[in-house]
Amino acid sequence: MNQISRATLLYEFLRLCNESTLERIVLDCGAGGENPPLSLFYQAGYKTFGIEIAEKPLGQAKEFCRKNEMDLNIINADMRHIPFINEQFGFAYSFNAIFFMTKPDIAVSMSEMARVLKPGGLCYVNFKSIDDPDDRTFCKSAFTSRLLGSTHFARFEDDEADRYFDDFEILLKEKRYIDRLFDGRRLKTVLIQYIGQKNQ
Repeated sequence: MNQISRATLLYEFLRLCNESTLERIVLDCGAGGENPPLSLFYQAGYKTFGIEIAEKPLGQAKEFCRKNEMDLNIINADMRHIPFINEQFGFAYSFNAIFFMTKPDIAVSMSEMARVLKPGGLCYVNFKSIDDPDDRTFCKSAFTSRLLGSTHFARFEDDEADRYFDDFEILLKEKRYIDRLFDGRRLKTVLIQYIGQKNQ
């Protein structure tokens, strides 16, 4: 049965990945949740790997895999210390995950993603914009506080995250305003998304 991913911002990334001549092997950094975006790549014929630091979303992803008979290879790990060798992946992404960390840890994680990407490999990451209205403080018992030491979402000025792509050619940079109804609530989100190609 084909699963429809809710990670709509990733479809353009998948299209670009499909045009690449690199081996179809992809890493999701922050891969947990009830409907893992990795399923989109699995169904497109990719060899998938994912890392997730938090217990609950990791368990949800594993349950999804069991119910849908998909082996997405999602493990408990930290994107600040990605447990894979240099240049192992043709493609890597972090969808709605990296901004749970502090900005210094985001810099480390972006360096780690670049490390595990092959030359010419593609990377997708989205960041919360400074214009995003969600500036709440995380509760002390949340995984963000316990595991990541962060107190709120990291939010970025329009060009602030450009520095993470010094070793990339930026293929796409887009600021997106999203206003949607989700679980009976009106959600407004402002994201800055990047797709970069690692320099040869």
